[in-house]
Amino acid sequence: MLPWLQANAATLLVALAMVLLIAAVLAGLLRDRKKGASPCGGCSGCAGCTGCAAARPKAKP
Repeated sequence: MLPWLQANAATLLVALAMVLLIAAVLAGLLRDRKKGASPCGGCSGCAGCTGCAAARPKAKP
């Protein structure tokens, strides 16, 4: 097992870095979504504004 890990260490490190990067991006998107932020930064001039979650009124608890 150790020779295989040594032979593939670079590939495994790159794969791990990519997984961590994707996880960080998804966590940021989820955090912004919970805050009610729009991924495009706003609705002014946006063609999809009527379907955007940021443009809908928030429900009162």
